[in-house]
Amino acid sequence: MDQNDNRKPAPVGQDLPKTPADRVRLIQEMQRAAEAQPVQQQQPLASQQVAAQQQVSQTGIPDAFAVKQVNAIQQALANKTSATEAQTYSKLQQSTGALFGGGSTDIEILGNPWKVIPFGDTLPALFDDLKDAQPKLPEKAVQTEHGALFEIGLTPKGSEAPAQKRAVLVNGQGKLAGAECKTPQDVSRLFTNAKWLLPDTATRANTSWKVTTGTDSAFTLELERGAGAVKSTERLALNNFGQLTTQGKKGNILVANYFLDRFDAAV
Repeated sequence: MDQNDNRKPAPVGQDLPKTPADRVRLIQEMQRAAEAQPVQQQQPLASQQVAAQQQVSQTGIPDAFAVKQVNAIQQALANKTSATEAQTYSKLQQSTGALFGGGSTDIEILGNPWKVIPFGDTLPALFDDLKDAQPKLPEKAVQTEHGALFEIGLTPKGSEAPAQKRAVLVNGQGKLAGAECKTPQDVSRLFTNAKWLLPDTATRANTSWKVTTGTDSAFTLELERGAGAVKSTERLALNNFGQLTTQGKKGNILVANYFLDRFDAAV
């Protein structure tokens, strides 16, 4: 039999190696080609990972950021709420209103209200006896649609706990905008010592005023003008903070609904 009949056919387009050295050389080239092929396939994946990392470094990591925020909220509320409440509040971070209650614009936490409150013209409008007493303020206030709401206390000399407390509102400039009133006398003292709280119509010439218990509202401000036949009376509705209202008793500010103690806005 002819020995050429036992030779294996060469691959198409490739000559059969003629010597053992040629065969070794061919095997080495095939091995190198096989080893290089997976590297070429992995290269696009590596490029994608690098691009993804570059994109993350530019935009931040939202998930990690959210976790930090949740942990911060839970820690801040840990001493004021139960674990279940803290988890509920932590999930509601899309708006301040959703986090702390009320509407989307009703409530917001503010800090250090004492930095902007002018006590010289505020305390006489709030308390009767100021002698040898020290005002005490909370660490924060709660921002409402009416102004910054918090509780102020008056501590007698030598005492640790405030003897008198009053929920008050201040505007964006730190000026008194109202105070919780229980009686018409409270409102009268408020207006007498903080005349900027009186409506403009009450400050006109030949006008006198008095505060009475309201029928459809917390209080009524009665304005009298002129005398004799030209005498006229005007009645304005006030809420429980001495502010004008057109909503009747619905215009009252329910302090309990704002959880001042929970947000360190009470003394």
